[in-house]
Amino acid sequence: MSPTLGTRPPHTPADWWVTADQARRAAQGGLADAATAPDMLRTLAELDRARRASLVAAGAAAEALLAAGTGWPELAAALGFASAEEAREALGAARADAESAIEERLGHRA
Repeated sequence: MSPTLGTRPPHTPADWWVTADQARRAAQGGLADAATAPDMLRTLAELDRARRASLVAAGAAAEALLAAGTGWPELAAALGFASAEEAREALGAARADAESAIEERLGHRA
């Protein structure tokens, strides 16, 4: 946080890309380690961890693209949404999860 302004500097596109990559790797690892029957509870837990990590990766990737100047219409088209607003709504939870992940990874900047 800036001591004079009381605000945090924005995260850079690189900050977001590192967070997206870390989450993507976590998602892949969870899927690679997933077991098969009869250990279905462990498999379910691993798949859920991968799902949560995938949300962080998608949210962080969206934030990186937005921070680098990509607009919502381009994100919507890339994801197959009919409008920028639909994309914003669909990515809302993923972006919030990414914000939490980047704050955890970087902490509060001075």
